[in-house]
Amino acid sequence: MSVKLAKLLAVFVGNKDSTIGKIGKGAVIAIISLFVAITVLIGAIFSDGINFNQNIVTDLFEGNPITEFQGEQAQFINDVQHGLSLIDTKMNETNQTFTNGATLNAYQVKGYFIGLMFSKQKMNFDENKGTLWVKSFTIESNENEVKKIVPTSVNSTIYSHLESNLSMTLNDDTREAMERVYGGLIGNNGGTVTTLSKEEMDKLLKSLPEGTSELRKNIVLQAGDAVGKIPYYWGGAASCAGYEGNHFGTVITPDYKGRNRKGLDCSHFVDWVYWTVMNNNLGNTNTTGQIKMCKKISAGELLPGDLAFLMDRQGNTTHVGIYAGRNEKGEMVWIHENSHDNNVAVNTVSYWSGYYRLNIMEGR
Repeated sequence: MSVKLAKLLAVFVGNKDSTIGKIGKGAVIAIISLFVAITVLIGAIFSDGINFNQNIVTDLFEGNPITEFQGEQAQFINDVQHGLSLIDTKMNETNQTFTNGATLNAYQVKGYFIGLMFSKQKMNFDENKGTLWVKSFTIESNENEVKKIVPTSVNSTIYSHLESNLSMTLNDDTREAMERVYGGLIGNNGGTVTTLSKEEMDKLLKSLPEGTSELRKNIVLQAGDAVGKIPYYWGGAASCAGYEGNHFGTVITPDYKGRNRKGLDCSHFVDWVYWTVMNNNLGNTNTTGQIKMCKKISAGELLPGDLAFLMDRQGNTTHVGIYAGRNEKGEMVWIHENSHDNNVAVNTVSYWSGYYRLNIMEGR
């Protein structure tokens, strides 16, 4: 789309008899540049690229800093972040009014807002609209003839409330964007991850640096073999090394986001890979425990099988992945149990906070 818009801009600039002559070349360039900037950004959010969309959405949801944009794009991101901050405050206030431990579904409330803002119906958001937005995710309930306000997750009700409270009509495309973002946040629509073919596995192996040890090759190959085979499940841990006996993919009690297929989370995937290759499950622990077993290294020191961790603003570890060398473009390749893909995925995400080597891999 950005190519088409660039061509359109060129046509406008090159045609002296066009609108340029009437309203001024500079004005048209400014208008189209803003349109291109926001359109390209929206396109990036919803592209089918390697997780770029999910990274931005997740950072927005979690309140992480986003610094890769400039100009109009950066201002647009700031506007979305400001709206989310207002919504966070109002959600906290509203949750305190509920009884029996009820709370608003933050993934839905904030996810729908992100989706709206990355649609053609994006709006300027203020404190009043923040109040009305959060109110749209509640309903009145009668309990013993006492009226109470309770949360709701029913789409038809929420859409009706949003349209009434914000005096608007939600387009089908807007609703689709809202639901797509929400689904991505809870791991329901990150796309289908397919297993790697023999050719892809061979390519992965050949891309490893010359001199890579057999142990490190086996770690990458075991991780690569799991791509698309082990569902993401929060808190999921392996019972044993290998596939047999773990029953990955069978239906179990849903985790806190509703995922109901037996699988692993990111740290326990790393545990499982090392368990399968080295008969060492790293204590079958979480990212907090894993990083304590490592020493920090530079990007230049990375060897296949080393790890990278993602941390939040408080320094808490939130994600981990296994380094699998570089692709033909020179990009770092990572294999990780990815909640946004709802499975083990291989990609070139670059959001890591730091690179680490397990102590047991030193010199190997």
